[in-house]
Amino acid sequence: MAPGSQASIKEHLTKVWEQTGHKPKELEIPPAPDGMSYLVGLYWDCKRTSDPLSYSEMESWSRLTGQMLEPGEVWCLMRLDDAHGRVTRA
Repeated sequence: MAPGSQASIKEHLTKVWEQTGHKPKELEIPPAPDGMSYLVGLYWDCKRTSDPLSYSEMESWSRLTGQMLEPGEVWCLMRLDDAHGRVTRA
């Protein structure tokens, strides 16, 4: 949350952008590296709550969707969730 506000920092910065017409550098998000954008899609398919992603949640998702994940993909999805958690809790 932004200090003294009920809005997240992202929401606050987006309002600043809308009001000033200048995009804050904190909202500049680089694209996923080549060959990795599919992982971002998998992450958002898996991620259904604001709670941290768990291995059992990924296993259930994998079994239910038939999308078999490689160990390296699981590792990447967990790192994405760590990063998402740091940003949303900031």
